[in-house]
Amino acid sequence: MKVRLMAALLSVCLLAPAGATSLKLSPDIDLLVIDGKKMSGAILKGAESLEVDDGLHQILFQVSKNLHPATMNPLIYHSPAMIVTFNAEGLKSVSFTLPTLNNEMDTELFSKKLNYRLVDENGRDIIARRDVLKPLAFGSSSDLEKLMIAYNLSGLKASVPDFAIAAQKGRTRIGGTSLSMLTPANKNTAHTLPTFWSQLAASPHLGRFLSWLNIPQP
Repeated sequence: MKVRLMAALLSVCLLAPAGATSLKLSPDIDLLVIDGKKMSGAILKGAESLEVDDGLHQILFQVSKNLHPATMNPLIYHSPAMIVTFNAEGLKSVSFTLPTLNNEMDTELFSKKLNYRLVDENGRDIIARRDVLKPLAFGSSSDLEKLMIAYNLSGLKASVPDFAIAAQKGRTRIGGTSLSMLTPANKNTAHTLPTFWSQLAASPHLGRFLSWLNIPQP
Protein backbone atom coordinates (compact mmCIF):
# COMPACT_ATOMS: atom_id res chain seq x y z
CA MET A 1 0.00 0.00 0.00
CA LYS A 2 2.82 2.41 0.88
CA VAL A 3 4.54 1.73 -2.45
CA ARG A 4 1.32 2.39 -4.36
CA LEU A 5 0.71 5.58 -2.36
CA MET A 6 4.21 6.90 -3.09
CA ALA A 7 3.82 6.12 -6.79
CA ALA A 8 0.52 7.99 -6.84
CA LEU A 9 2.05 10.99 -5.08
CA LEU A 10 4.86 11.06 -7.61
CA SER A 11 2.31 10.98 -10.42
CA VAL A 12 0.50 13.94 -8.91
CA CYS A 13 3.76 15.88 -8.73
CA LEU A 14 4.53 15.14 -12.35
CA LEU A 15 1.11 16.41 -13.37
CA ALA A 16 1.68 19.73 -11.59
CA PRO A 17 3.47 22.54 -13.44
CA ALA A 18 7.02 23.14 -12.24
CA GLY A 19 6.64 26.93 -12.13
CA ALA A 20 10.35 27.53 -11.68
CA THR A 21 13.17 28.99 -13.74
CA SER A 22 16.86 28.13 -13.44
CA LEU A 23 19.11 31.16 -13.12
CA LYS A 24 22.44 29.91 -14.45
CA LEU A 25 25.49 31.02 -12.52
CA SER A 26 28.85 31.99 -13.99
CA PRO A 27 32.23 32.32 -12.24
CA ASP A 28 32.60 35.80 -13.75
CA ILE A 29 29.22 37.03 -12.46
CA ASP A 30 28.83 38.14 -8.85
CA LEU A 31 25.17 38.16 -7.87
CA LEU A 32 24.82 40.91 -5.26
CA VAL A 33 21.07 41.39 -4.74
CA ILE A 34 18.12 39.43 -6.13
CA ASP A 35 14.62 40.88 -5.78
CA GLY A 36 15.81 43.18 -3.02
CA LYS A 37 17.50 40.37 -1.07
CA LYS A 38 21.29 40.42 -0.63
CA MET A 39 22.94 37.19 -1.74
CA SER A 40 25.46 35.51 0.54
CA GLY A 41 28.39 33.38 -0.52
CA ALA A 42 27.01 30.47 1.50
CA ILE A 43 23.92 30.34 -0.68
CA LEU A 44 25.84 30.46 -3.95
CA LYS A 45 28.87 28.34 -3.03
CA GLY A 46 29.15 25.30 -5.27
CA ALA A 47 25.85 25.93 -7.02
CA GLU A 48 25.56 25.80 -10.79
CA SER A 49 22.22 27.62 -10.79
CA LEU A 50 19.45 29.02 -8.60
CA GLU A 51 15.81 28.04 -8.83
CA VAL A 52 13.60 31.15 -8.94
CA ASP A 53 9.87 31.62 -9.46
CA ASP A 54 8.66 32.31 -12.97
CA GLY A 55 7.69 35.89 -12.23
CA LEU A 56 9.26 39.34 -12.18
CA HIS A 57 12.88 39.47 -11.02
CA GLN A 58 15.49 42.12 -10.46
CA ILE A 59 19.20 41.35 -10.21
CA LEU A 60 22.03 43.60 -9.06
CA PHE A 61 25.28 42.05 -10.26
CA GLN A 62 28.89 42.78 -11.05
CA VAL A 63 31.38 41.20 -13.41
CA SER A 64 34.67 40.26 -11.72
CA LYS A 65 37.55 38.62 -13.57
CA ASN A 66 41.23 37.91 -13.09
CA LEU A 67 42.90 39.20 -16.25
CA HIS A 68 46.34 37.80 -15.49
CA PRO A 69 45.71 34.42 -13.79
CA ALA A 70 49.08 32.95 -14.79
CA THR A 71 51.21 35.75 -13.35
CA MET A 72 52.43 36.59 -9.87
CA ASN A 73 50.63 39.93 -10.01
CA PRO A 74 47.02 39.22 -10.96
CA LEU A 75 44.83 42.09 -12.11
CA ILE A 76 41.26 41.76 -10.93
CA TYR A 77 38.69 43.64 -13.02
CA HIS A 78 35.45 44.76 -11.40
CA SER A 79 32.71 46.19 -13.60
CA PRO A 80 30.17 48.79 -12.53
CA ALA A 81 27.26 47.37 -10.51
CA MET A 82 24.53 46.64 -13.05
CA ILE A 83 20.79 46.17 -12.60
CA VAL A 84 18.62 44.04 -14.85
CA THR A 85 14.87 43.54 -14.43
CA PHE A 86 13.03 40.88 -16.39
CA ASN A 87 10.03 38.55 -16.35
CA ALA A 88 10.89 34.84 -16.18
CA GLU A 89 7.38 33.65 -17.04
CA GLY A 90 7.55 30.74 -19.46
CA LEU A 91 11.34 30.50 -19.31
CA LYS A 92 13.15 27.30 -18.35
CA SER A 93 16.47 29.03 -17.77
CA VAL A 94 18.10 32.46 -17.74
CA SER A 95 21.80 32.99 -18.41
CA PHE A 96 24.22 35.90 -18.70
CA THR A 97 26.42 36.00 -21.79
CA LEU A 98 29.50 38.22 -21.65
CA PRO A 99 31.75 39.51 -24.44
CA THR A 100 35.43 38.56 -24.53
CA LEU A 101 37.21 39.96 -21.46
CA ASN A 102 40.84 38.95 -21.79
CA ASN A 103 42.70 42.22 -21.24
CA GLU A 104 42.44 45.82 -20.07
CA MET A 105 41.22 46.99 -23.47
CA ASP A 106 38.35 44.50 -23.41
CA THR A 107 37.32 45.46 -19.89
CA GLU A 108 37.54 49.18 -20.55
CA LEU A 109 35.21 48.75 -23.51
CA PHE A 110 32.83 46.64 -21.46
CA SER A 111 32.71 49.23 -18.66
CA LYS A 112 31.57 51.77 -21.24
CA LYS A 113 29.13 49.66 -23.25
CA LEU A 114 28.02 47.09 -20.64
CA ASN A 115 27.16 44.90 -23.62
CA TYR A 116 26.17 41.71 -21.82
CA ARG A 117 23.27 39.58 -22.99
CA LEU A 118 20.50 37.96 -20.96
CA VAL A 119 19.36 34.84 -22.81
CA ASP A 120 16.88 32.00 -22.38
CA GLU A 121 17.43 28.27 -22.73
CA ASN A 122 17.43 28.63 -26.54
CA GLY A 123 20.00 31.42 -26.60
CA ARG A 124 17.40 34.07 -27.42
CA ASP A 125 17.63 37.52 -25.88
CA ILE A 126 15.22 38.15 -23.02
CA ILE A 127 13.39 41.45 -22.91
CA ALA A 128 14.77 43.35 -19.92
CA ARG A 129 15.16 46.79 -18.39
CA ARG A 130 18.77 47.70 -17.61
CA ASP A 131 20.52 50.30 -15.52
CA VAL A 132 23.67 50.93 -13.48
CA LEU A 133 23.61 51.46 -9.72
CA LYS A 134 25.31 54.72 -8.79
CA PRO A 135 25.85 54.57 -5.01
CA LEU A 136 26.98 58.22 -4.84
CA ALA A 137 23.48 59.24 -5.85
CA PHE A 138 22.14 57.62 -2.68
CA GLY A 139 24.89 58.47 -0.19
CA SER A 140 27.97 56.54 0.90
CA SER A 141 26.23 53.56 2.50
CA SER A 142 27.71 50.16 1.70
CA ASP A 143 24.46 48.34 2.52
CA LEU A 144 23.35 47.01 -0.86
CA GLU A 145 19.82 46.22 0.27
CA LYS A 146 19.33 49.83 1.39
CA LEU A 147 20.80 51.10 -1.86
CA MET A 148 18.35 48.94 -3.80
CA ILE A 149 15.43 50.19 -1.71
CA ALA A 150 16.44 53.74 -2.61
CA TYR A 151 16.84 52.79 -6.26
CA ASN A 152 13.50 51.00 -6.45
CA LEU A 153 11.75 54.05 -5.02
CA SER A 154 13.52 56.36 -7.47
CA GLY A 155 11.35 55.64 -10.51
CA LEU A 156 14.41 54.94 -12.65
CA LYS A 157 14.05 52.62 -15.63
CA ALA A 158 14.90 49.27 -13.99
CA SER A 159 13.21 50.01 -10.66
CA VAL A 160 10.51 47.83 -9.07
CA PRO A 161 8.71 49.74 -6.30
CA ASP A 162 7.11 46.57 -4.89
CA PHE A 163 10.54 45.16 -4.02
CA ALA A 164 11.36 48.30 -2.03
CA ILE A 165 8.02 48.27 -0.20
CA ALA A 166 8.43 44.60 0.70
CA ALA A 167 11.99 45.14 1.93
CA GLN A 168 10.93 48.09 4.09
CA LYS A 169 8.18 46.00 5.68
CA GLY A 170 10.55 43.09 6.24
CA ARG A 171 8.52 40.74 4.10
CA THR A 172 10.17 37.77 2.42
CA ARG A 173 7.53 37.29 -0.23
CA ILE A 174 6.68 39.67 -3.04
CA GLY A 175 3.67 38.78 -5.13
CA GLY A 176 4.50 35.37 -6.57
CA THR A 177 8.18 35.57 -5.67
CA SER A 178 9.32 33.81 -2.52
CA LEU A 179 12.71 35.21 -1.59
CA SER A 180 13.29 32.34 0.84
CA MET A 181 12.93 29.86 -2.02
CA LEU A 182 16.02 31.03 -3.88
CA THR A 183 17.61 27.60 -3.68
CA PRO A 184 20.75 26.17 -5.27
CA ALA A 185 19.96 23.81 -8.13
CA ASN A 186 23.34 22.11 -8.27
CA LYS A 187 22.85 18.54 -9.40
CA ASN A 188 25.33 17.47 -6.71
CA THR A 189 23.37 18.90 -3.79
CA ALA A 190 20.18 17.95 -2.00
CA HIS A 191 18.89 21.54 -1.76
CA THR A 192 16.35 20.95 -4.49
CA LEU A 193 14.33 18.60 -2.27
CA PRO A 194 12.23 21.34 -0.59
CA THR A 195 11.29 22.63 -4.04
CA PHE A 196 10.02 19.15 -4.95
CA TRP A 197 7.70 19.00 -1.95
CA SER A 198 6.56 22.61 -2.31
CA GLN A 199 5.57 21.87 -5.91
CA LEU A 200 3.72 18.76 -4.76
CA ALA A 201 1.85 20.64 -2.06
CA ALA A 202 0.91 23.39 -4.53
CA SER A 203 -0.50 20.92 -7.04
CA PRO A 204 -4.22 21.46 -7.79
CA HIS A 205 -4.52 17.67 -8.08
CA LEU A 206 -3.31 16.95 -4.55
CA GLY A 207 -6.52 17.90 -2.77
CA ARG A 208 -8.63 15.61 -4.93
CA PHE A 209 -6.13 12.79 -4.46
CA LEU A 210 -6.09 13.09 -0.67
CA SER A 211 -9.88 13.30 -0.47
CA TRP A 212 -10.11 10.12 -2.53
CA LEU A 213 -7.87 8.38 0.03
CA ASN A 214 -9.73 9.98 2.96
CA ILE A 215 -6.48 11.57 4.12
CA PRO A 216 -6.65 15.05 5.76
CA GLN A 217 -5.24 17.70 3.45
CA PRO A 218 -2.12 19.63 4.57
